Amino acid sequence: MGLKKDFFSGGLVTITDSHHDVHEGNHYNLSYSVADIGVMATPADVISLSFLTPNTAVLFHMIISAICSSGAQLQFIEGKTGGGATPTGVIASNNSYRGSSNTSTILDVAGGNAGSVSYDATVFTGGTSLVDEYIGADGLGTSFAAGDSRSEQEWVLAANTLYQVSLTEAGNVPATLQLAWYEHKNRVRQ
Repeated sequence: MGLKKDFFSGGLVTITDSHHDVHEGNHYNLSYSVADIGVMATPADVISLSFLTPNTAVLFHMIISAICSSGAQLQFIEGKTGGGATPTGVIASNNSYRGSSNTSTILDVAGGNAGSVSYDATVFTGGTSLVDEYIGADGLGTSFAAGDSRSEQEWVLAANTLYQVSLTEAGNVPATLQLAWYEHKNRVRQ
């Protein structure tokens, strides 16, 4: 295998792997915001993003973040025994390299919309809790992203698995959920 060269500059790749994936057109993101989380009816006082990773060898390296100006509960659930039904709709992901025609292989919670995630599905029950934290209690619009560097924030997600990120807050405040990820096949020989 030869030395890897960057698509834009032709130089040897010495940037981080995740940054290189932006250049390769394999990095995606999306965000979902509401002006008043306290008036959300179904599910009550909750915003959520739910998705399915495809049953392929593609690895998803994901960072989640949330922003809320008052105490809100952030949860990240893997798998489920219930919930995840009746989403309000889907949000399409965006490729971070705007000149790329690549699309994400992420699927909405029903598995029918490639490149999209479901928003405001019912809250998952059961499954494995990966994150369960309160954010924004200081009233400063605090955000969450575990760790100080990408390597500490990143989750490498399992294939063919349902996930949900949710933010719960009864107050009348704005709230945002953000997902950022890159996709690739395992580059290390097993």
